[in-house]
Amino acid sequence: MAHKGTSTFIMQRFTAALMIPLAIWFLISVVSHLGADYAAAKAWAAQWWNSALLALFVVIGAWHMRIGLEEIIADYIHSGLGKVLLMLNWLIAISVIAGALWAIYNISFAG
Repeated sequence: MAHKGTSTFIMQRFTAALMIPLAIWFLISVVSHLGADYAAAKAWAAQWWNSALLALFVVIGAWHMRIGLEEIIADYIHSGLGKVLLMLNWLIAISVIAGALWAIYNISFAG
């Protein structure tokens, strides 16, 4: 992990900056659908622009989480457990991304 601090710092700030408008959009969307039934929520999520924004929200959020946890693990865990946790961190981030994209695909296209 040596000599990659600057790129990690920049990527973490970049993903955080991307998450701001996506989080605002997501919160407004959720609040505007409070009390809606399942069919209305599914119809909203099935619209292509909402599906695309949901996918971006999950992918960028999971990637931001992975970067942050990697930094925490690297800073505070100095034993062999650190390498295991780093691999687990990658696995969880990729699993979250894959699962969310699969769910979004099923809502949007497989109907």
